[in-house]
Amino acid sequence: MNAAQAEKWRKTRTMGKGKYVMLFGVLSWGISLAALFTAIEWLTQQTFTPYWVYIRLGVMAVVGFFVANFRWESREQKLRQLEQPQAPKKR
Repeated sequence: MNAAQAEKWRKTRTMGKGKYVMLFGVLSWGISLAALFTAIEWLTQQTFTPYWVYIRLGVMAVVGFFVANFRWESREQKLRQLEQPQAPKKR
């Protein structure tokens, strides 16, 4: 993580982890992936089942939750490493 990325992350993290996970994970990933898989179903089978759309939305929302949660933790760890003073290497 460079200084520009760190500054952008500092601004993003002010929204809080819960809002970040809901916005970037559940909504973004969940809806996007559900739409993608529904489009694939439509293109391959020329039909789609509304029942499966609801299942996809639920499953992909859970997937999005975990993706956003892992991204949050990863970026927090990278920010801590950047802010941590570097100890001199011993030879």
